[in-house]
Amino acid sequence: MTVRTLTIAAILMASQIAFAQIKTLINAVETAPTNIILPGDTNGMVTFRPCSGQCDKDYKRVSLSAETRFTVDGKAVKYDDFRRDFAIIKRAESSYALVSYDTETNTVISIQLAR
Repeated sequence: MTVRTLTIAAILMASQIAFAQIKTLINAVETAPTNIILPGDTNGMVTFRPCSGQCDKDYKRVSLSAETRFTVDGKAVKYDDFRRDFAIIKRAESSYALVSYDTETNTVISIQLAR
């Protein structure tokens, strides 16, 4: 191959990379805990609005699983403890939640709750 052929091949490969689509695999949404509805156990669906207060955004529903991680103020907790703390913390004005979920399986990876 000549230098010119190699240059053209490199340009073509670079242009293919430049036009490749970026796909979000994990979405992390910060929201107000008051915008989250939790199921009774980890076999259910979490429903939430992706906003920090009142808004007109559509609700999103994602599945919990046995692998979903729950944290309260940076500490890992079991789901029953998370629900108990959630009921108290969600009323605090400064509280927030971060819901991370797999966009392909629509399954929650983690929910982090903080005051």
